[in-house]
This record gives sequence, structure tokens and C-alpha cells, in this order.
Amino acid sequence: MTKSHGRKSRARNKGRARGAAFASANAGTLHQHSSGPSAADLQPADPTRWGVDTAPDMRTASALVSACIDRCAPCQQSLADKLLDEEAVVLAVLAGSVYTLHAESEPDAGGLASRATQVFFGLVQQARDYRDPGMLPAAVEMLPRDSRAAILEDALDLWTYYGHVDAGLLRERYPSPAGLSTVTVTVEGSDPAKAGPGVVVDISALGHPAAYSVRTDMTLTGSARVASVALVPESAEAGYEDLRWRCGWEPYIFQGLPSADPAWVLKIDHTSGALLGIVRLLDATLLPERQPWEWRQDVYDRILWRAPVPASTSASAEWLEAARRRDTALLYGPLDAGAAAPADWERLVSVHAHCQFTDRM
Repeated sequence: MTKSHGRKSRARNKGRARGAAFASANAGTLHQHSSGPSAADLQPADPTRWGVDTAPDMRTASALVSACIDRCAPCQQSLADKLLDEEAVVLAVLAGSVYTLHAESEPDAGGLASRATQVFFGLVQQARDYRDPGMLPAAVEMLPRDSRAAILEDALDLWTYYGHVDAGLLRERYPSPAGLSTVTVTVEGSDPAKAGPGVVVDISALGHPAAYSVRTDMTLTGSARVASVALVPESAEAGYEDLRWRCGWEPYIFQGLPSADPAWVLKIDHTSGALLGIVRLLDATLLPERQPWEWRQDVYDRILWRAPVPASTSASAEWLEAARRRDTALLYGPLDAGAAAPADWERLVSVHAHCQFTDRM
């Protein structure tokens, strides 16, 4: 069954079921549903990896999935409203699990999925690739209620398609990560030692196998020389395809300067001038309607490069002056190690990133 046919079939079945279901509701005969996964099936094996200290209560989620499978409209409505009032981790687990299952056979969330779901699905793909769902509850918590409702609706549509799944769904698809360096990023103004659930965002899922080294230089544009950073691939996964498609960088403009993209940030130590990292801000994906200065500067959905400790790549005085003057730098690549120019100009991409002078990654 194709996705489009499945969705149409489910829509027809829902319509046929509404009359009898509403009659039951009006008669006060709402009932229990158990056709879907149980609350125990939905429980994550290690709640701390989802950013919470204790296991979330998945009873409402379990009943809601079962009500959808049974096509009971009044129970769906009442349980959906109840779930949206519960902790964000409940929706994150419910939607994250079924979209993780979906991601094993489909490349996207589907053409009919809401924009909020498409964004959420992108985070699910990262969580699945790197076996760490810790970002999903934090992402859900930041969304407005209507976006969370859209994610829930799309997730339930998939649950009615996949039906009952094997127990241990999350345990199978999110085993303990291996070989990933963990970075803990705190919300501005918080103390990591005192942070409670939902304050510390675990972004270990962002450790990507594409590895780069960097070097600073000055690039001549039509108006002036600007601070720039060349990215040199250090692994098989790094290179043009990674920068162009995973990172979304645009083709390089020879002797030109593209518009600044505040989603990408070059972190620079404000004291030593050492480069700390190249990141993409998560809020640029989750909250694109807000002004860039409202985005949190310490929560990311991409860590393209992170300096070793201690940081070893320092910039010249000329470079630092140019970066401070514009508050931006041109990032470009891929460039071969030791090369002054790319082997193929048509396979060179760039982004005009914001520079943040700070004391930490």
C-alpha cells in the first residue's frame, strides 16, 4: 500500500466511523482501547537519554493510538487534548518512535505532512542516525501548541497505518551510543550543575562522521577583503556533497559575497582569537519566523567543526579586525590540504556566517 493510498483509505474509514463514535460519546459510553502498543511498549528504556529523570507516563499516548486504530473519533479528540497538556517528552516519545520506524523505509515525512512535522522529522533522522533522541523533547517543548497538535495529528496518522508494533520499539532503535563525543549546551543564564530536566540540551546526536580541519585566510570580494575560513575534508564523508546538501551551502560566488546567513555561526574565543567551532543554530529551524537576535546562540542542530582542546587554530590580527568589523566571515570549501585554490571551482560552496566572540563553544 502506498502512502497516498493509505492516507486516503484512512481518511475514508475515519469519516465512516464518526457517526457511530459520536453516538457513543453522546450516550456517555466512551470505552477503553487496547488495539495499539501498550504504555509499557512505548516506554523508553533509559529516560535520561530523553532528557528526563523518570520514565514518562505513556498511558494517554497508548490509549490515543488505540483509539485511532479503532477509529473512535470522540476518544481521539478527548485524548489528544489531554496529551497536548502533558509533558513534552510524551509527545516526543510518541511521535519520535513512529517517525523513527517510518524513517527506516521513507526518506521524508510525506508530502501531506505539516511544516512542523517536516522539521520534527529532520530531527528524528538525526536521532536515528546517531542513536540519541535527547534533542526531541526539547524541540517539542519549544513549539507552540498548534505546531505540537500538527505533529501529533501526523504521527497518529502513521500509527493507524503501522498499527500495533513490537514491544521495545524505542529500545531497538535507540541503543546506547558508541564512539560519540557528548557536548552539553545550556540555555543562556543557566548553571549546568544545577540544571533540571529540560534545561540542559544533550546534543551528542550532532557528532557527524564528516570531519574537517579549518584554516583562516582573507578573501577578495568586489568591495573589500573579508575574513574567511576554508574547510578541508578529513574523512570520506566530508566534502562537496556534505557541504552542499547536508549543510545547504550555496555555490561559491567568485569575487562576490553572498547575503549573511545568521543560522550559521563561527565561534571565536574573545580573548585569544582562537577559532572554537562552526555551528548551525537549532532555532533557525524551529523558530524561523522569529528575528535572528531572538535565537539562542548556544543550542545547535549542526556542529560542522569543533576545535580540539586546547584550541589550536588562531587568526591573524588582520583577520580578527575584519571579523569584528563586519561580525561575519565567509566559510567555504571543500579545499584540498595545502591547496591555495580549489581543484574544481564548480564544486566549491560557501556560506556567509555570523561571528560570535565568546568564551566557550
